[in-house]
Amino acid sequence: MTPTFRLRVIDEHQKQAFVHDYSGRVELGRQDRDDPGPFSQKFEAGRWRLIVARLTEDTVSRCQLTLEPLEQGRIRLRNPSKTIPIRLVNGEEVRPGETRDLLLPAHIYLSGKVIYVDLPESLPEDALQELPEATRPPGAFEALATRAGGLGQAIAAHDTAGMIRSLRVAMEVLQAAASSFDFFSKAAQAAADLVDLDSASVWLLRDGEWLQEAYATPARVGRSARVPVSRQVLDQVRRRAKTLWDKPTSAAAPASLDAISAVVAAPIMNRQAEVIGALYGDRSLGDASSGRDGAITELQAMLVELLASGIAAGLERVRQEQAAIAARVQFEQFFTPDLARELERHPDLLNGREREATILFCDIRGFSMISERLKDDPPRICRLVGAVMDRLTECIRHHEGVVVDYLGDGLMAMWNAPADQERHAVMACRAVLAMLEEVPALSSQWSEVVGGPLKVGFGINTGPVIVGNTGSRAKFKYGPLGHVVNLASRVEGATKQLGVPALITGATFAQLDGTIATRRVCQTRVVGIADAVELYEIHGEDPGWKADRDTYETALSLFEAGQLPAACRVLHSLLAGRQQEVYDVPTLDLIGRAVTYLKAPSGKFDPILELRSK
Repeated sequence: MTPTFRLRVIDEHQKQAFVHDYSGRVELGRQDRDDPGPFSQKFEAGRWRLIVARLTEDTVSRCQLTLEPLEQGRIRLRNPSKTIPIRLVNGEEVRPGETRDLLLPAHIYLSGKVIYVDLPESLPEDALQELPEATRPPGAFEALATRAGGLGQAIAAHDTAGMIRSLRVAMEVLQAAASSFDFFSKAAQAAADLVDLDSASVWLLRDGEWLQEAYATPARVGRSARVPVSRQVLDQVRRRAKTLWDKPTSAAAPASLDAISAVVAAPIMNRQAEVIGALYGDRSLGDASSGRDGAITELQAMLVELLASGIAAGLERVRQEQAAIAARVQFEQFFTPDLARELERHPDLLNGREREATILFCDIRGFSMISERLKDDPPRICRLVGAVMDRLTECIRHHEGVVVDYLGDGLMAMWNAPADQERHAVMACRAVLAMLEEVPALSSQWSEVVGGPLKVGFGINTGPVIVGNTGSRAKFKYGPLGHVVNLASRVEGATKQLGVPALITGATFAQLDGTIATRRVCQTRVVGIADAVELYEIHGEDPGWKADRDTYETALSLFEAGQLPAACRVLHSLLAGRQQEVYDVPTLDLIGRAVTYLKAPSGKFDPILELRSK
């Protein structure tokens, strides 16, 4: 009977583009001018010609390789091209003019495509026995314990001491493998040694294809040639999700299984009870040198299943470690390293919930004019924003804040979420004072570029917010929502009209501990929010500023009580005798409002300042 083989081509998009069985020589190469497109075939000169590359692909010659089936599951590969080598899955090359005999299955790389060469398969569904219960996914420890009890009963009827030693070795190997880089190799070697197989291999499903991850033989075999693996057995394991073993006795069994004589294969499952791989083993029947009859027993199949469960647990551990690393990388874009580690331990902190938080908004003043000035130099605009955001972000993270988002020329940050921070309002204010100290250096660096001093405004508010992932499944964004957030944004906008760099609300002020210098600036109604809000300026340590602060607050109290002339006299003392180019804007505004009401005494007096813009 002429040996046959199956040829599959996986294209650049990792999709199966061609599959066909052949019983004679096949030539693979580049398209001729009169040939149809890639993945077409024609029979000429006593052999099949398969086109795997377009006319323009110069990495493949017209006749790049030929394949000819041999007996005992082997294939003869020849490279008739003059200049282009062929690369195999193990990294070896078949140079131009060389011939190589390969044991199936074989994988060949050709112009970005993968050529899979394997034996045709026609294994009947009932050719193998199966264990009565499916292999359990990782985490089903109570089920695994039940199965182990059954294994113990079987051990009692056999070599108890020997089997216990085997189990101990198996668990030691798997425990070590779960944290090592050669996990699959150790697992395959354990299966080969403990179950006394001729060979064992670990296979994983990748985009619907079986790919071998490890291969091992016991020391007694002493061979390097690989026995062909039945993809049909692997497919049955995938479909039935159970451990299969025995010698296929059907006359329709493929030649690969006739050569192996007996197989065992156990599914590797994920937490969703989906088959993601298999632990596969084979053994020859009637091996006189070993004294075995070759048959694989139910007990040995159970041991292979136990090893497969260990592999699944190891894969789950690797998955969790990779997820933790990915989460940490993602978290550290927003959170301090300490907080990122806390979130790894307690991911439920990221669930949506209501909690009190302090919210900060800030942005670069006059950025529209700066952008207009630099409109012909976009890279410089990006460098300016990047330099400012770097400095501000460092200050926020140094004071244990979370940078929620970058908003063009500004940013939003918060405190007391996701983790508890007892003095969150104080921490936010100290972060703002640290950022204000950075502004002069930034201004000195960029003033010539922006055409004047660089200024940044800050607004802070404290209160109940909804926090959680406010992004999407595709893009994570942990942040706050609600009225408190909107008001914090309006307060940042108010700094432009009130002429001070940093403002906080009365709610934030109420949580300060007296260590932050503040000045009550006014009561105001901001755009889009009906209720009036108290605004306070925060300032660094400056005895002269504190003296003026006290005078201003006295005048503000007189103004709000309707004692307008007295308020003007107090405010005048802040201006008299001052030799400065820039006066305090809140002082000037308060005088202006008092004078306006004095000029129209019949009008309705309202001490609350209406802000007309955001």
